[in-house]
Amino acid sequence: MKKTFTAFTLALVLSVVVAPGSSASVTAGAACKKAGLINITGGLKYTCVKKSGKLTWSKGVAVKPSAGASVAPASYTMAQVSANKSAAKCWSVISGNVYDLTAWINSHPGGEGSIISLCGSDGTQDFLAMHRGKSKPESRLKSFLLGPLAK
Repeated sequence: MKKTFTAFTLALVLSVVVAPGSSASVTAGAACKKAGLINITGGLKYTCVKKSGKLTWSKGVAVKPSAGASVAPASYTMAQVSANKSAAKCWSVISGNVYDLTAWINSHPGGEGSIISLCGSDGTQDFLAMHRGKSKPESRLKSFLLGPLAK
């Protein structure tokens, strides 16, 4: 654990010193400037999250290229959500929308278990019980949106 922390710290320091502010520094663990920022680089979507008091880019999540702004978003079935029920691939339904929470598991301030318990299920009640009416969790959740749940 100590070696991992040391390696992570070294990588973080080098990414900031070697390429401060360049788009090349958008990699998992590199420093970023504002929580909630999203950067899509090399087919991966990175989100700026606050972890251990520092702002860093989350682990990249593969994204599909968009077909165009005029095309309606794809919908997802509950069967698809249920098939993504692990820490390696964590989808959840919240208020009728499907979210890929995989990149958020290790960054959630309430701990990994808070997110893992939502994987593959409708997490609406759990999310609202903790975050109803709070703007920060609501806005952060938007960055993980895949699309609406099929009716």
